[in-house]
Amino acid sequence: MTRLGVVLIVVLSMLSLTACSKTDTVSYENGTYRGAFLDSGQMQVNVEFVLENNIVKSIKFRHLAYKDYDYLKEQDDAVVVGVKGQYEQLINYLVGKDIRVALRDLYKPGDIVSQDVDTFTGATLRAGKVISAVRDALNRGVYSYPQ
Repeated sequence: MTRLGVVLIVVLSMLSLTACSKTDTVSYENGTYRGAFLDSGQMQVNVEFVLENNIVKSIKFRHLAYKDYDYLKEQDDAVVVGVKGQYEQLINYLVGKDIRVALRDLYKPGDIVSQDVDTFTGATLRAGKVISAVRDALNRGVYSYPQ
C-alpha cells in the first residue's frame, strides 16, 4: 500500500469519526425533564417534557414570555398569539420523535414553522430559545421518574 493510500484511509477514518455526533450515542433516562432559557436574568422559555426510550412523549411550556408579554396568557394581540403559535409548532414537532435526532431539526425552523407572523423577529430566534431550554433540561437530567 502506498503512502497516499495510508494517508487517505487515515483521513477518511477521521472524517467518519467526527461525523458521528455524541448525542447520537447518548441514551437519556426515562422520565420528566424541565429546562429553561434565560436572558439578562429573565426567564423567557421554560419547558417540561416526558422522554421514554429517547422519544418525546409529551412537551409543554411552563413559562413563555418576552419583556412584558406573557405568551401563555395573551389572547387579544394577534402578533403575540401568532408568535405563541410558532413556539408551539416548534415544540410539537418533537413529539413522537427521538430527541437526539429531532432537536437538530429545530436548527432549520423554516422547515417546521408554517406561519409568518412578524418581520422584526423570526422562527430562527424562537427555535434557538427552545433548543436552549430543551438542552438545559437534558443537561440537568430527570426531574421526576415515572411511577
